[in-house]
Amino acid sequence: MSPKLSSPRINLNKFFELSPDLLGVIGADSHFKHLSPAWESVLGHSHQELKSRPWIDWIHRDDLQKTLSHIHNLVIVGKEQVIFKNRLRCRNGKYRWLSWQANYDAQNHLIYTQVSDLGERPGCSISPNLSVQKFNSPEEHFRLLVDGVKDHAIYMLDRHGRVISWNSGAERINGWEAHEIIGQSSSIFFTSESRQRHLPEKVLTVAATSGRVEFENWRMRKDGSSFWANVTISALRDEQGQLLGYATITRDVTDRKREEEALQQAYDNLEKRVTERTAELQAANSRLREEVQIRRQTEEALRQSEQRLTQQAAQLEQTLRELQNTQAQLIHTEKMSGLGQLVAGVAHEINNPVGFIHGNLEHASHYVQDLLRLIRCYQKHYPNPNPEIEAEIEEIDLDFLIADMPKLLASMNQGTERIQAIVQSLRHFSGLNEAKYKEVDIHQALNSTLRVLDHRLKGDGRYHEIEVIREFDADLVKVACFPGQVNQAFANVISNAIDALREREDSPQEFDYQPRLTVQTQRLDDRVRISFIDNGPGMPESVRSRIFDPFFTTKPVGKGTGLGLSTTYQIIVEKHQGSLLCESPNQQGTVMSLELPLNRCS
Repeated sequence: MSPKLSSPRINLNKFFELSPDLLGVIGADSHFKHLSPAWESVLGHSHQELKSRPWIDWIHRDDLQKTLSHIHNLVIVGKEQVIFKNRLRCRNGKYRWLSWQANYDAQNHLIYTQVSDLGERPGCSISPNLSVQKFNSPEEHFRLLVDGVKDHAIYMLDRHGRVISWNSGAERINGWEAHEIIGQSSSIFFTSESRQRHLPEKVLTVAATSGRVEFENWRMRKDGSSFWANVTISALRDEQGQLLGYATITRDVTDRKREEEALQQAYDNLEKRVTERTAELQAANSRLREEVQIRRQTEEALRQSEQRLTQQAAQLEQTLRELQNTQAQLIHTEKMSGLGQLVAGVAHEINNPVGFIHGNLEHASHYVQDLLRLIRCYQKHYPNPNPEIEAEIEEIDLDFLIADMPKLLASMNQGTERIQAIVQSLRHFSGLNEAKYKEVDIHQALNSTLRVLDHRLKGDGRYHEIEVIREFDADLVKVACFPGQVNQAFANVISNAIDALREREDSPQEFDYQPRLTVQTQRLDDRVRISFIDNGPGMPESVRSRIFDPFFTTKPVGKGTGLGLSTTYQIIVEKHQGSLLCESPNQQGTVMSLELPLNRCS
């Protein structure tokens, strides 16, 4: 009978000791409970050194917040496993990159970690030459900027109030270096009296509850000296609202505190002197009463004088406004009178010769047709002309003349018809000073105005042609108004829109820009609305609120009088009891809307 074999006893700790990875167990007090030998060979610290301090003390301060966020997801949020990278400080002062894989034992409150050594990488060690440092992330860049702040102590606390980051300003103001203070409770900055009153715990509770707290009190430095500080503490939470820690900004305001104390002392001394002088002042009380009475009488006289001056200033301002309006009206009247006479004269002078030409073109066409018919008859009966006639026929290209002459006359006829249409528009537009109040066709008036301004709408080598879109209401009836004045209002608005479109087209960024002007008419209940919509650069509110003021203009000197829109306002609002509205939504183009009442003349 063979002897019974017993199973060998397996020592699992051998895997822990022989693993090339850094294996560790972290307890609820944030200290290492068990470490594999690889930690000592990678970082250079003994196991006793690593266990003597919280494990977060060895983490690079720029990686601390990110590491705490991962541990929060593991322990608080309940993730099964987290994987992250950070840097740990070696015994020689340099940092090594480590890759962590952590699991949490909720029953025993232990964190089991398997860590791989990634070695030293560029940017791991803290180099004093920041100009050549490469940032691993925008967050690291921001942290370096914060670390460069010298006048404010900027540091972070974990949710238990322990310091987890420390900038150069904090080191200068408080005296502790980063390796001395990280991991310490923030209560170390408070005086013993404040700690007895549990002030450190109270301010953190208020910050966690309200999100932010700001206060001033005495703070302690490393050397035991104190300073008056302005402190702001803000709570930091993750996306789920869980508290991660606190951001603290401390500013030394001792000088201001001393100035306030000195000012208070001066105030107390002054109050003492005032008290001492009270007796002397009581002796002179009767004289002061007389002076007060005189002062009251003087103040009353000054008040009445100021009131009179205010009234006079208001009257002067009203008079100035009336003078400006009168001046604008006089300038506009003189300008429109001269323009109306000029346009009417030009239209009359052009109309007569154009009429002669247009009327004679029909006779010339008949004469040419007769001559051509005669030539064809000669060609039919004398098919073989003498050499001299053949040479002349070839010289003048008779066949081309016969084919092109009717086209030439037709083109001339179209040109004279176009000139007659322009003359008719000029004559219609020249009635600027017409005082008769009558019904007019708004669409005809708009078309005439656009035709007069057609030369500005067309393109040239510098500008594109402005696309004009007419959206006329077919149900619109005639409107009772002063036609010449309304035509001028239309011309002012369209001219300003053209100027705005050309201004945007001059911009170097608008190389593919297509200027566009839309003219809309719409019949409302008892009014008609005429809207001019352009896709120009628009205008800011500071300009839009003043465009109807007399003499206000944004154009260079010599290119604008500032009277166009103010005159339009007088014509539409004051003369016709209508309304005028300018809109520039988000400074994307401009909409100028004119409304006229539809009251019909008797």
